[in-house]
Amino acid sequence: MNYSTGQVSIDLKAIKNNYLFLRKLCAPAEVAATVKASSYGLGGENKIVETLEKVKCKKFFVANIVEALKIRKKFKSITIFVLNGLNKGEEKTFFSNNITPVLNNYNQFERWTSYIKVNFNRPLMLHVDTGMNRLGFQKLDIEKLKKNRKKLEQFKNVTVMSHLACADDKTNKFNLEQKKELDSFKKEFPKCRYSLAASGGIFLGKKYHYDMVRPGISLYGGKRTFHKKIKHAVALKAPIIQINKIKKGESIGYSRTYFAKQNTITATISVGYADGMNIRLSNKGYFHFKKKKVSIIGRVSMDLIILDITKFKNKIKVGDYIDIYNKNYTIDDFAKQSGTIPYRIITCMSSRYDKKYI
Repeated sequence: MNYSTGQVSIDLKAIKNNYLFLRKLCAPAEVAATVKASSYGLGGENKIVETLEKVKCKKFFVANIVEALKIRKKFKSITIFVLNGLNKGEEKTFFSNNITPVLNNYNQFERWTSYIKVNFNRPLMLHVDTGMNRLGFQKLDIEKLKKNRKKLEQFKNVTVMSHLACADDKTNKFNLEQKKELDSFKKEFPKCRYSLAASGGIFLGKKYHYDMVRPGISLYGGKRTFHKKIKHAVALKAPIIQINKIKKGESIGYSRTYFAKQNTITATISVGYADGMNIRLSNKGYFHFKKKKVSIIGRVSMDLIILDITKFKNKIKVGDYIDIYNKNYTIDDFAKQSGTIPYRIITCMSSRYDKKYI
Protein backbone atom coordinates (compact mmCIF):
# COMPACT_ATOMS: atom_id res chain seq x y z
CA MET A 1 0.00 0.00 0.00
CA ASN A 2 1.28 3.48 -0.88
CA TYR A 3 0.91 6.21 1.72
CA SER A 4 1.07 9.98 1.33
CA THR A 5 4.48 10.11 2.97
CA GLY A 6 8.08 9.69 1.94
CA GLN A 7 9.10 6.21 0.86
CA VAL A 8 12.54 4.75 1.53
CA SER A 9 13.83 1.71 -0.33
CA ILE A 10 16.74 -0.14 1.27
CA ASP A 11 18.53 -2.53 -1.06
CA LEU A 12 19.69 -5.47 1.07
CA LYS A 13 21.40 -7.07 -1.91
CA ALA A 14 23.52 -3.94 -2.40
CA ILE A 15 24.48 -3.97 1.29
CA LYS A 16 25.46 -7.63 0.98
CA ASN A 17 27.48 -6.94 -2.17
CA ASN A 18 29.27 -4.03 -0.47
CA TYR A 19 30.23 -6.28 2.43
CA LEU A 20 31.50 -9.02 0.11
CA PHE A 21 33.50 -6.50 -1.92
CA LEU A 22 35.10 -5.08 1.24
CA ARG A 23 35.87 -8.56 2.55
CA LYS A 24 37.70 -9.42 -0.67
CA LEU A 25 39.50 -6.07 -0.70
CA CYS A 26 40.62 -6.32 2.93
CA ALA A 27 41.58 -10.00 3.09
CA PRO A 28 43.12 -11.45 5.17
CA ALA A 29 41.80 -8.85 7.64
CA GLU A 30 38.42 -9.66 9.15
CA VAL A 31 35.51 -7.37 8.22
CA ALA A 32 33.16 -6.48 11.07
CA ALA A 33 29.99 -4.48 10.35
CA THR A 34 29.12 -1.23 12.10
CA VAL A 35 25.36 -1.14 12.61
CA LYS A 36 25.08 1.63 15.23
CA ALA A 37 22.36 4.30 15.13
CA SER A 38 19.83 1.79 13.81
CA SER A 39 22.11 0.74 10.95
CA TYR A 40 22.96 4.37 10.14
CA GLY A 41 19.29 5.34 10.13
CA LEU A 42 18.14 2.62 7.75
CA GLY A 43 16.30 0.79 10.53
CA GLY A 44 15.50 -2.87 10.29
CA GLU A 45 18.55 -3.85 12.32
CA ASN A 46 17.39 -7.44 12.23
CA LYS A 47 17.04 -7.43 8.43
CA ILE A 48 20.46 -5.88 7.87
CA VAL A 49 22.24 -7.99 10.50
CA GLU A 50 20.51 -11.09 9.14
CA THR A 51 21.61 -10.22 5.60
CA LEU A 52 25.22 -9.84 6.72
CA GLU A 53 25.19 -12.88 9.01
CA LYS A 54 24.10 -15.03 6.05
CA VAL A 55 27.35 -14.11 4.28
CA LYS A 56 29.33 -15.04 7.40
CA CYS A 57 29.79 -11.65 9.03
CA LYS A 58 30.33 -12.66 12.65
CA LYS A 59 31.18 -9.39 14.40
CA PHE A 60 29.11 -6.22 14.74
CA PHE A 61 29.68 -2.82 16.32
CA VAL A 62 27.00 -0.65 17.94
CA ALA A 63 27.20 2.55 19.99
CA ASN A 64 25.52 1.60 23.27
CA ILE A 65 24.07 -1.26 25.28
CA VAL A 66 20.47 -0.45 24.27
CA GLU A 67 21.33 -1.00 20.60
CA ALA A 68 23.22 -4.17 21.48
CA LEU A 69 20.31 -5.69 23.40
CA LYS A 70 17.90 -5.11 20.50
CA ILE A 71 20.16 -7.12 18.22
CA ARG A 72 20.99 -9.79 20.79
CA LYS A 73 17.30 -10.70 21.18
CA LYS A 74 17.34 -12.37 17.77
CA PHE A 75 21.00 -13.09 17.10
CA LYS A 76 22.52 -15.34 19.76
CA SER A 77 25.82 -16.40 18.20
CA ILE A 78 27.30 -13.20 16.75
CA THR A 79 29.85 -11.09 18.63
CA ILE A 80 28.56 -7.61 19.51
CA PHE A 81 30.93 -4.80 20.52
CA VAL A 82 29.69 -1.62 22.21
CA LEU A 83 31.82 1.36 21.20
CA ASN A 84 30.74 3.77 23.94
CA GLY A 85 32.23 1.53 26.58
CA LEU A 86 31.26 0.25 30.00
CA ASN A 87 29.33 2.57 32.30
CA LYS A 88 29.07 1.83 36.00
CA GLY A 89 26.33 -0.63 36.81
CA GLU A 90 26.21 -2.15 33.30
CA GLU A 91 28.57 -5.06 34.02
CA LYS A 92 25.84 -7.63 34.71
CA THR A 93 23.87 -6.66 31.58
CA PHE A 94 26.94 -6.99 29.37
CA PHE A 95 28.02 -10.27 30.94
CA SER A 96 24.65 -12.04 31.04
CA ASN A 97 23.86 -11.12 27.42
CA ASN A 98 27.34 -12.03 26.14
CA ILE A 99 27.99 -8.52 24.84
CA THR A 100 31.51 -7.07 24.74
CA PRO A 101 32.16 -3.49 25.87
CA VAL A 102 34.95 -1.60 24.14
CA LEU A 103 37.04 -0.55 27.14
CA ASN A 104 37.92 3.13 26.74
CA ASN A 105 40.10 3.72 29.80
CA TYR A 106 41.97 1.86 32.51
CA ASN A 107 39.13 2.22 35.00
CA GLN A 108 36.77 0.39 32.64
CA PHE A 109 39.44 -2.25 32.05
CA GLU A 110 39.82 -2.86 35.80
CA ARG A 111 36.08 -3.01 36.45
CA TRP A 112 35.36 -5.36 33.56
CA THR A 113 38.26 -7.77 34.09
CA SER A 114 37.43 -7.93 37.82
CA TYR A 115 33.79 -8.71 37.02
CA ILE A 116 34.42 -11.46 34.47
CA LYS A 117 37.20 -12.92 36.68
CA VAL A 118 38.73 -16.05 35.14
CA ASN A 119 36.73 -16.05 31.89
CA PHE A 120 39.93 -15.61 29.93
CA ASN A 121 38.46 -16.90 26.68
CA ARG A 122 35.89 -14.10 26.47
CA PRO A 123 36.71 -11.55 23.79
CA LEU A 124 38.28 -8.39 25.19
CA MET A 125 38.49 -5.12 23.27
CA LEU A 126 40.44 -2.00 24.20
CA HIS A 127 40.28 1.39 22.51
CA VAL A 128 43.57 3.29 22.47
CA ASP A 129 43.40 7.00 21.67
CA THR A 130 45.94 7.80 18.95
CA GLY A 131 44.94 11.43 18.43
CA MET A 132 41.17 11.66 18.03
CA ASN A 133 40.92 12.84 21.66
CA ARG A 134 37.38 11.61 22.02
CA LEU A 135 37.37 8.11 23.54
CA GLY A 136 40.12 5.65 24.36
CA PHE A 137 43.05 4.94 26.68
CA GLN A 138 45.07 8.12 27.27
CA LYS A 139 48.82 8.18 27.96
CA LEU A 140 48.40 7.69 31.72
CA ASP A 141 45.97 4.79 31.11
CA ILE A 142 48.51 3.14 28.82
CA GLU A 143 51.26 3.50 31.43
CA LYS A 144 49.01 1.83 34.02
CA LEU A 145 48.32 -0.98 31.57
CA LYS A 146 52.04 -1.50 30.96
CA LYS A 147 52.65 -1.80 34.70
CA ASN A 148 49.86 -4.36 34.97
CA ARG A 149 50.45 -6.11 31.66
CA LYS A 150 50.00 -9.57 33.15
CA LYS A 151 46.35 -8.77 33.77
CA LEU A 152 45.87 -8.15 30.04
CA GLU A 153 48.11 -10.93 28.81
CA GLN A 154 46.12 -13.64 30.58
CA PHE A 155 43.25 -13.03 28.15
CA LYS A 156 43.49 -15.10 24.99
CA ASN A 157 41.30 -13.07 22.63
CA VAL A 158 42.26 -9.38 22.88
CA THR A 159 41.69 -6.79 20.15
CA VAL A 160 43.01 -3.24 20.38
CA MET A 161 41.28 -0.62 18.25
CA SER A 162 41.73 3.05 17.48
CA HIS A 163 39.93 5.50 15.23
CA LEU A 164 41.26 7.79 12.49
CA ALA A 165 40.34 11.47 12.63
CA CYS A 166 41.05 12.31 8.96
CA ALA A 167 40.56 9.04 7.09
CA ASP A 168 38.41 10.70 4.41
CA ASP A 169 41.45 12.72 3.32
CA LYS A 170 44.06 10.40 1.85
CA THR A 171 46.65 13.17 1.77
CA ASN A 172 46.34 14.12 5.43
CA LYS A 173 49.59 13.35 7.26
CA PHE A 174 47.75 12.84 10.53
CA ASN A 175 46.59 9.41 9.29
CA LEU A 176 50.18 8.18 9.34
CA GLU A 177 50.84 9.82 12.71
CA GLN A 178 47.93 7.91 14.22
CA LYS A 179 49.11 4.69 12.63
CA LYS A 180 52.55 5.18 14.18
CA GLU A 181 50.92 5.69 17.60
CA LEU A 182 49.05 2.40 17.24
CA ASP A 183 52.20 0.64 16.04
CA SER A 184 54.00 1.92 19.13
CA PHE A 185 51.34 0.31 21.33
CA LYS A 186 51.55 -2.87 19.25
CA LYS A 187 55.27 -3.19 20.02
CA GLU A 188 54.38 -3.30 23.72
CA PHE A 189 51.57 -5.83 23.24
CA PRO A 190 52.40 -7.82 20.09
CA LYS A 191 50.08 -10.75 20.83
CA CYS A 192 46.89 -8.68 20.56
CA ARG A 193 44.86 -8.28 17.39
CA TYR A 194 44.54 -4.74 16.03
CA SER A 195 41.95 -2.59 14.26
CA LEU A 196 42.34 0.98 13.00
CA ALA A 197 40.28 1.43 9.83
CA ALA A 198 36.58 2.16 9.48
CA SER A 199 35.16 3.01 6.03
CA GLY A 200 37.60 5.75 5.09
CA GLY A 201 40.64 4.03 6.56
CA ILE A 202 40.04 0.92 4.48
CA PHE A 203 40.87 2.85 1.31
CA LEU A 204 44.12 4.26 2.70
CA GLY A 205 45.74 0.94 1.89
CA LYS A 206 46.57 -2.48 3.30
CA LYS A 207 48.89 -1.15 6.00
CA TYR A 208 45.86 0.38 7.71
CA HIS A 209 43.87 -2.88 7.75
CA TYR A 210 45.71 -4.76 10.51
CA ASP A 211 43.58 -7.72 11.72
CA MET A 212 40.10 -6.21 11.51
CA VAL A 213 38.33 -3.35 9.71
CA ARG A 214 35.01 -1.80 10.78
CA PRO A 215 33.10 -0.38 7.78
CA GLY A 216 29.92 1.62 8.37
CA ILE A 217 28.83 4.17 5.76
CA SER A 218 30.48 2.23 2.90
CA LEU A 219 28.23 -0.75 3.63
CA TYR A 220 25.19 1.43 3.02
CA GLY A 221 26.41 3.01 -0.19
CA GLY A 222 27.67 6.33 1.18
CA LYS A 223 31.02 7.86 0.31
CA ARG A 224 31.08 6.15 -3.09
CA THR A 225 34.10 8.31 -3.89
CA PHE A 226 36.05 5.79 -1.81
CA HIS A 227 35.64 3.20 -4.56
CA LYS A 228 33.50 2.84 -7.69
CA LYS A 229 32.44 -0.69 -6.69
CA ILE A 230 30.52 0.58 -3.65
CA LYS A 231 26.86 0.16 -4.58
CA HIS A 232 24.17 2.66 -3.63
CA ALA A 233 21.81 0.99 -1.15
CA VAL A 234 19.15 3.55 -0.23
CA ALA A 235 16.62 5.65 -2.15
CA LEU A 236 14.08 8.22 -0.97
CA LYS A 237 11.08 9.60 -2.83
CA ALA A 238 8.09 11.70 -1.75
CA PRO A 239 4.61 11.95 -3.28
CA ILE A 240 2.95 15.05 -4.66
CA ILE A 241 -0.16 15.67 -2.59
CA GLN A 242 -1.36 18.92 -4.21
CA ILE A 243 -0.79 20.97 -7.37
CA ASN A 244 -1.52 24.72 -7.46
CA LYS A 245 -1.56 27.44 -10.10
CA ILE A 246 0.09 30.61 -8.80
CA LYS A 247 -0.23 34.01 -10.47
CA LYS A 248 2.72 36.26 -11.15
CA GLY A 249 3.52 38.32 -8.03
CA GLU A 250 1.93 35.95 -5.52
CA SER A 251 4.01 34.71 -2.59
CA ILE A 252 4.76 31.12 -1.64
CA GLY A 253 5.32 29.56 1.78
CA TYR A 254 6.20 30.86 5.24
CA SER A 255 7.51 34.43 5.64
CA ARG A 256 6.77 35.07 1.94
CA THR A 257 10.39 34.43 0.97
CA TYR A 258 9.49 33.69 -2.66
CA PHE A 259 7.36 35.69 -5.12
CA ALA A 260 6.38 34.17 -8.45
CA LYS A 261 8.20 35.90 -11.31
CA GLN A 262 5.60 34.55 -13.75
CA ASN A 263 2.46 32.45 -13.67
CA THR A 264 3.70 29.30 -11.96
CA ILE A 265 2.53 25.72 -11.39
CA THR A 266 3.61 24.33 -8.03
CA ALA A 267 3.62 20.88 -6.48
CA THR A 268 3.54 20.30 -2.74
CA ILE A 269 5.26 17.14 -1.52
CA SER A 270 4.85 15.53 1.89
CA VAL A 271 8.35 15.85 3.30
CA GLY A 272 9.96 18.60 5.38
CA TYR A 273 12.53 19.48 8.00
CA ALA A 274 10.91 17.09 10.49
CA ASP A 275 11.94 14.37 8.05
CA GLY A 276 15.58 15.45 7.91
CA MET A 277 15.36 17.96 5.04
CA ASN A 278 17.74 20.86 5.62
CA ILE A 279 16.05 24.26 5.79
CA ARG A 280 19.04 25.57 3.81
CA LEU A 281 17.39 24.05 0.75
CA SER A 282 14.75 26.79 0.86
CA ASN A 283 14.59 28.68 -2.45
CA LYS A 284 17.77 27.10 -3.82
CA GLY A 285 17.64 23.31 -3.50
CA TYR A 286 16.23 20.83 -5.96
CA PHE A 287 14.99 17.26 -6.33
CA HIS A 288 14.33 15.21 -9.48
CA PHE A 289 11.40 13.99 -11.51
CA LYS A 290 12.37 11.40 -14.11
CA LYS A 291 16.02 12.53 -13.81
CA LYS A 292 15.14 16.19 -14.44
CA LYS A 293 15.70 18.87 -11.80
CA VAL A 294 12.72 20.27 -9.93
CA SER A 295 13.47 23.47 -8.00
CA ILE A 296 12.42 24.11 -4.40
CA ILE A 297 10.63 27.42 -3.99
CA GLY A 298 9.63 29.03 -0.73
CA ARG A 299 10.78 27.99 2.71
CA VAL A 300 11.10 24.34 3.67
CA SER A 301 8.29 23.62 6.17
CA MET A 302 8.11 21.02 8.92
CA ASP A 303 6.13 18.54 6.84
CA LEU A 304 5.97 20.01 3.35
CA ILE A 305 8.10 21.37 0.52
CA ILE A 306 6.86 23.33 -2.50
CA LEU A 307 8.35 22.74 -5.97
CA ASP A 308 8.19 24.67 -9.24
CA ILE A 309 6.85 22.24 -11.86
CA THR A 310 5.91 24.84 -14.48
CA LYS A 311 8.27 23.42 -17.12
CA PHE A 312 6.61 20.01 -16.86
CA LYS A 313 3.17 21.42 -17.71
CA ASN A 314 0.70 18.52 -17.63
CA LYS A 315 3.31 15.74 -17.29
CA ILE A 316 3.12 15.67 -13.48
CA LYS A 317 0.01 14.82 -11.46
CA VAL A 318 -1.01 14.35 -7.83
CA GLY A 319 0.27 10.98 -6.64
CA ASP A 320 3.45 11.08 -8.72
CA TYR A 321 6.70 10.70 -6.83
CA ILE A 322 9.60 13.12 -6.68
CA ASP A 323 13.03 11.54 -6.26
CA ILE A 324 15.11 13.03 -3.46
CA TYR A 325 18.05 10.63 -3.78
CA ASN A 326 18.66 7.29 -5.46
CA LYS A 327 21.37 5.50 -7.45
CA ASN A 328 21.36 8.30 -10.05
CA TYR A 329 21.55 11.15 -7.53
CA THR A 330 23.18 9.61 -4.49
CA ILE A 331 23.18 10.43 -0.79
CA ASP A 332 26.67 11.85 -1.37
CA ASP A 333 25.26 14.21 -4.02
CA PHE A 334 22.32 15.21 -1.84
CA ALA A 335 24.60 15.75 1.17
CA LYS A 336 26.75 18.14 -0.85
CA GLN A 337 23.68 20.08 -1.96
CA SER A 338 22.43 20.20 1.64
CA GLY A 339 25.75 21.43 3.02
CA THR A 340 26.26 18.38 5.22
CA ILE A 341 27.71 14.86 5.17
CA PRO A 342 26.11 11.62 3.89
CA TYR A 343 26.20 10.16 7.42
CA ARG A 344 23.74 12.82 8.55
CA ILE A 345 21.48 12.40 5.53
CA ILE A 346 20.61 8.83 6.42
CA THR A 347 21.00 8.85 10.22
CA CYS A 348 18.48 11.73 10.40
CA MET A 349 16.00 9.86 8.25
CA SER A 350 12.45 10.31 9.52
CA SER A 351 10.62 7.57 11.40
CA ARG A 352 7.54 8.71 9.43
CA TYR A 353 8.90 7.33 6.19
CA ASP A 354 7.49 4.11 4.84
CA LYS A 355 10.56 1.85 4.70
CA LYS A 356 10.77 -1.04 2.27
CA TYR A 357 13.55 -3.62 2.24
CA ILE A 358 14.18 -5.06 -1.18
